[in-house]
Formats: sequence, C-alpha cells, structure tokens
Amino acid sequence: MRCHVACLVLLLTGAVETQAQVLQAAIDTVSVRVLESERGGPTVAEVDSVTGLSPRGALLRSALIPGWGQLSQGHPWKAMLFSGAGIGWLSAALADAASVGASAATVRQDRAARRNTRVLFYVITATLAGLDAYVDAHLDDFHLEADPFAMAGAQLTLRF
Repeated sequence: MRCHVACLVLLLTGAVETQAQVLQAAIDTVSVRVLESERGGPTVAEVDSVTGLSPRGALLRSALIPGWGQLSQGHPWKAMLFSGAGIGWLSAALADAASVGASAATVRQDRAARRNTRVLFYVITATLAGLDAYVDAHLDDFHLEADPFAMAGAQLTLRF
C-alpha cells in the first residue's frame, strides 16, 4: 500500500510540475496592467518592480499549488514549507481514502471523517500560502530606511 501511495505522489508531483510550467508560461505572458482612473489616465501599475509578478498572480499560483507563489517571489524556504505541508496533507488524505472501505460502519465513518479533515487542512494550507504570496508581492518593494541598529554599529537583515 505504501508503494502505491509513494508512486501516486511521485506521479502527482510530475503532473504538478508540468501543470506549473504551463501556468507559469501563461502568467508570464501577461504584461504590466495599468489601472485606469475615472478620467481615463493611467494611475497605478499593478506589477511588482522586482519580480515582475502581480500580487494576484502570486495569489493564484500559491492557491493552485501551495509554495509556487513563494518560489516565484524568491522565497525558497517558505515555498518548501507550504509545498511540504500541502503534499503531506494530500498524501495523508489519499492514504485515508484508500482505507475508507472498512467493514464496520463506525470505522468507515471515522476514516472518512479523518480523510475529510485532512482535505480541509490542505485547503487551509493553500489559502494561507495564497495570502502569504499576495502580501509578499505587495510588500516586496517596500524598504524601510530607518535602521534601529545603526547607532550600535550592528546590522540585522531578515528575509523569509
């Protein structure tokens, strides 16, 4: 049984990589979209200046495949965290789905409830990944000039 689940996970990751490449090409072909004001003049560019990825594009990427938006933004550790959690929840749900057909009705209900809970956790993971990528895309070009450690001669840089 474990071999079947492992093979299924490998097959799904290969399909996900192919699907991710197709979606990446589709999203990358979108040019800078300029929001028009009521008078008809351009006001705000929606695409991030550093990565070229709009916040909406990052949200959609991470909502479809958790971690994809973070990877596109240049945050590999966050991408591994979200994709690992998503793959873990999906593989656990698939393993529980295979074992739902038990003989006793109460056992079957318990396993189905556990499977549904794990699917819910996957949806929560994908939602949080999408929100995180959306916020990262908005704040990617935000730089704070004030350095509280400059007086002490120390430097603190955090990038997640």
